[in-house]
Amino acid sequence: MSEHEQVKRDWYLYIVENKLGQWYTGITNNLARRLEQHRNGTGAKSLRGKGPIELQIALSGLTKVEAAKLEWQVKRLSKKKKCQLVAAALLETCDSTNLVIAFDTCVSFSKLILSSESLTE
Repeated sequence: MSEHEQVKRDWYLYIVENKLGQWYTGITNNLARRLEQHRNGTGAKSLRGKGPIELQIALSGLTKVEAAKLEWQVKRLSKKKKCQLVAAALLETCDSTNLVIAFDTCVSFSKLILSSESLTE
């Protein structure tokens, strides 16, 4: 990966809910396209036939490495913990109508990364 690619902060971490109430976490550099793929059944196999899907939250302004790391951390959480994390992030923004949040303003998700880094050091 080139140095230029590592600096690009055009990646998103997103969480969607399917009609069964299951949550799916993923990353993308084009959120609108990826959500459309999930809705059309051409996205993740685990979501096919389980639509409609609803965006719960998306964090913008991540590098690909940050997004992948955060995705791995979120996927390890229970649904209850994910719900708490999303609720805290949306509460921080004071605008529950905007589900796309800049990562650098999102304390709850930042803490998730920091707490995992301290565990690995």
